[in-house]
Amino acid sequence: MSHRDRSVDLDSTAYQRAAALVGEMVTGLADDEWELPTRPADWNVLTTVAWVVVGDAQIADALATGNVHQVADFDSAILGVNPVATWRGTAVAAIQALTEPGALDRVVAHTEGSFAVADLVAQRVSENLVRAWDIGMAVGRPVEVPDDLAEACLGFWADHADAVLAGGVLPDMPIEPADDATPAVRFLALMGRGEGFEIV
Repeated sequence: MSHRDRSVDLDSTAYQRAAALVGEMVTGLADDEWELPTRPADWNVLTTVAWVVVGDAQIADALATGNVHQVADFDSAILGVNPVATWRGTAVAAIQALTEPGALDRVVAHTEGSFAVADLVAQRVSENLVRAWDIGMAVGRPVEVPDDLAEACLGFWADHADAVLAGGVLPDMPIEPADDATPAVRFLALMGRGEGFEIV
């Protein structure tokens, strides 16, 4: 079953909801919270927000150029003097790009072949959810990941199991959730996150 057959599509609305969770965290950060450690061990909140910005910029860029440019080395300096404004501008650009007719149906070029924009958006939804959670845990204001978005992301990654098993796709190694775990907990476990928070 495709992720498009589930109750929540990983579309522009899902991306907007996931980005809004990041936005709630970013806009509420105190000056001293930007330096708090997140994951991986050498990252802090500022680095995490920069990573989200660079990744989310792929959406508008891919739709404008027809290419997905991989995120390799990046520097938190890209956020400039106003990280909140930089994050907001990137998210708004992505949302606007996804309103173009047929945006999700497009296939763009990638270094390893073609890449579906719908898959890129699904990955960005996943990334926004987990990074919002990371920031929330770092600053002591836990984020509640919506179960419906989590379930849709789980379905997407189940459909892409070969890529997951090949490594290099998810932020961290998955961990085993409890048998009765909610979709949100199962999604976070897939992303290597558990109930506690430990910098490893």
